[in-house]
Amino acid sequence: MCGVIGLIFERTRKDLGLVAAELLQTLEYRGYDSTGAAVQGDAPDDVRLVKGVGAPSVMVHKLGIVKMEGRVFCGQVRWATFGAVTDANSQPHVVRCKAHLYGAHNGNVTNCDDLKAWLTAEGHQVASDNDGEMVVHTIEHFFALELASAPQAQRERSDVRRACMRAAIVRGCARLKGSFAAVVVDPVSACVWAIKQGSSLYFGFGTDDAGGSFRIASSDLSSVLRLTRVLVPMHEGEFAEYDATGHCLYAIPAADGRSTVLPGATSLHREPVRSRLRAKDTGLVPPFETFMDQEISAQQETCRNVVSVFLGGSPLARSVAPALAACDSLPELERQVQAMLDACDDATIGRGFHTVADLPACRALIDGLPEELRVRRLLEPSADLADRLVSQEAGFLADLVPMARGPHDLAVIRLVDAMLELEELRSFSNAVDGFVQTAMACLRRSGRIYVVCCGSSFHAAKAACLFFNELACTELIPILPGEFRGQYSRSLRDGDLFVAVSQSGETKDLIDVLNSIIASGKDIQRVSLVNNVNSTLAQEKSHLVIPLRCGPEVAVPATKSFINQVTLFYCLALRLGERRLEATEQGAAGGWNAEPEEIARLRAELYTRRQKLLDLPLLIGETVASTDASVERAAQMLYLAPSTHVLATRITAVAKEGALKIREVVLNHTEGFEGSEFKHGPNTILGFNTLFGPLALDSLLRRLGKTVETIASEGIARPLAPDAVPRLVQAAVDAVFHPTPRPFSLAADEQAVFDQLVDRADLLSALRSDYPLIYVTGPDEQDVHLTVSQINTHKIRGASTVVVAEDHPALHQAASKPPADNPGYQSVYITLPRTNDTMMTVFSATVVLQRLALKMSLLKAQYLDRLGIHDHGVHPDVPKNVSKSITVD
Repeated sequence: MCGVIGLIFERTRKDLGLVAAELLQTLEYRGYDSTGAAVQGDAPDDVRLVKGVGAPSVMVHKLGIVKMEGRVFCGQVRWATFGAVTDANSQPHVVRCKAHLYGAHNGNVTNCDDLKAWLTAEGHQVASDNDGEMVVHTIEHFFALELASAPQAQRERSDVRRACMRAAIVRGCARLKGSFAAVVVDPVSACVWAIKQGSSLYFGFGTDDAGGSFRIASSDLSSVLRLTRVLVPMHEGEFAEYDATGHCLYAIPAADGRSTVLPGATSLHREPVRSRLRAKDTGLVPPFETFMDQEISAQQETCRNVVSVFLGGSPLARSVAPALAACDSLPELERQVQAMLDACDDATIGRGFHTVADLPACRALIDGLPEELRVRRLLEPSADLADRLVSQEAGFLADLVPMARGPHDLAVIRLVDAMLELEELRSFSNAVDGFVQTAMACLRRSGRIYVVCCGSSFHAAKAACLFFNELACTELIPILPGEFRGQYSRSLRDGDLFVAVSQSGETKDLIDVLNSIIASGKDIQRVSLVNNVNSTLAQEKSHLVIPLRCGPEVAVPATKSFINQVTLFYCLALRLGERRLEATEQGAAGGWNAEPEEIARLRAELYTRRQKLLDLPLLIGETVASTDASVERAAQMLYLAPSTHVLATRITAVAKEGALKIREVVLNHTEGFEGSEFKHGPNTILGFNTLFGPLALDSLLRRLGKTVETIASEGIARPLAPDAVPRLVQAAVDAVFHPTPRPFSLAADEQAVFDQLVDRADLLSALRSDYPLIYVTGPDEQDVHLTVSQINTHKIRGASTVVVAEDHPALHQAASKPPADNPGYQSVYITLPRTNDTMMTVFSATVVLQRLALKMSLLKAQYLDRLGIHDHGVHPDVPKNVSKSITVD
């Protein structure tokens, strides 16, 4: 999806290149096909452009970006869409056909080819096939026209050029089709414009000792957070005009298609906000070396976050709730806390914090708490207080710790954290209750519950089907957006429920389906499960929003966002089950039509599962700790396998998500199947096939090399023609790669040597290898026996075995016993912590497959690096051809 940056400082910085390099590398996961930077000094003509094919981590040094000086920086990392991966198609682009501009974009301009033809006809020298160049040339074209309408003597004035550029952006955006964000710089006025037209874009400002005041726009929040926490929110269809010391937002008017005269941009006023994220929230923290590893390890905490809020919050929040409820001065305290939260600069925040801490109501509230609570929870010294805050404002409150004047102020931070957590608990509880009420209404009307999502979110929806079936006796229909349009769009009816799941809340094909549902006018409730509650799905398309609460996820493969989706679905299924039980006991609509014994069983199970909810995060942590060695053995066995199947019994969601993780970060073909379905066709891959990985090819080449060595020795020892050995070697190679009934190039005596020394069947046998199958099953006896049957069926046909399951002797025996005719058979058993619960296995098995993919990716990357293969694209954070955007704030 690419990443773009526009940064301007008040003063020239000798180390601007180092700043630029850090920002570009922060964007690497968004694009790594090419990297570029345009840097300007104090003069309009002092613009230096460097760009080329390669990832930012390499190219910032190769291109010399780290050594550049200047005041303005426009940078881009590219994930190629329009135009091949070449230097010419790299961005930024400097243009001066009709005016001097430079800029870059992020996104897709779908009428790129038409624009290129039009621009060429208008006299522009278009140097690439890249839609980013079309964006810059298009704005240049209209900028030049606007400048031409201004008096000649005024065309160098900054205010005139800014007005002309605003008009040019309006006219240019009317011409550009697609979804994009762009940064364009006028070197004469040293002014920057950042345009948000359907793609993510963040804008912030601050001050710096080296460069003075600055303004920065970027398609990625984490890069802005490297320099500032003060943001100015931008919406779709807006652009920011800025220099180092000031900025203004403008709305782009929509073109109605009826007039060629467009209205001008409308100026906007929007107060800045302080990001609740910190740079370290999106940064790599030792000892981790990859974001994927860091985010897998964070899953215990992110899962606990969801479970805790579902169960009523932290012990501190529950403890102080009664005192807050009884506090007469609570409204004043809440007002002052909100004023502090609304502040942006440190000085104002500090004053607001001290005002809150000095409020008599605040002191009385703390002093009035039970002594044990006050001493143990609020006043207890804590060196890691910033890391122990639990509300969604933890990042903001952590900034207060250095401002604290003593123990009382630190206690206030804890108290405010608890106050905010309680508010979040109310909001989350209302959202969960809203979902349950909506689902009950759907069931009473005999409606259907669709869960529509893409990628990992779709796999989470398939796991949700298990949870809702088992805990709420309720059917879900998990489906991809495209399949929804093909299978259900014309059969929707009033009373149905649509659940959209998306980490970013910006998934376009999902938004398109929601748009069609809204346009249908049917009475269909729309619920979104998103991580970014400020997203399009949450703000514009949904009646109800439930947050995932997993924090920012940087690595392209979803890990903690998937776990939090699954955790949230588990909690929702539990709550819906409890509500349906209540309806059953009250004889109300929406209950179960079941025998008393079944009702009693469900009642007992729901009670037990609520009591054991806090075991979920503990299970994740124990899985990581206890399976590391066996996961490493499996990774060593599998990382060079060209293809693998993951077969799950009853928990297909885990198989599909695990396969996706391996396919994403290892780049090995991997498929996830329901275990018993494998025998219905896919098992043809077992035995001899034409998928040859590096190990098989290595074995063949070694055996062929030995044969060639023998031919050379025999050729010298026997009375053959001087040039016989090269012909024999060529014939041996052809026997493997270009076989014919006989090598027609050999003389009779050479043929005799060939027949004696070259055994084609023996050479080709080096290519035979067992096909790896990964089996995943819960502890249910029926599931175990089905998996045992599958293992025995497949291994005798040429499969190696990896089992991911809780300890079971029958599984161990099936996996470990080699077939009689295959002494080279391999197997690994990854033993999950015992739960005796298939639904818990969804969590533990998922974590194992995530870590297996991570370890395989690292091993394969090291292998390819040793071979000297560059740009192989194997990386756990930024695998080739896929991208991801942080849209959480």
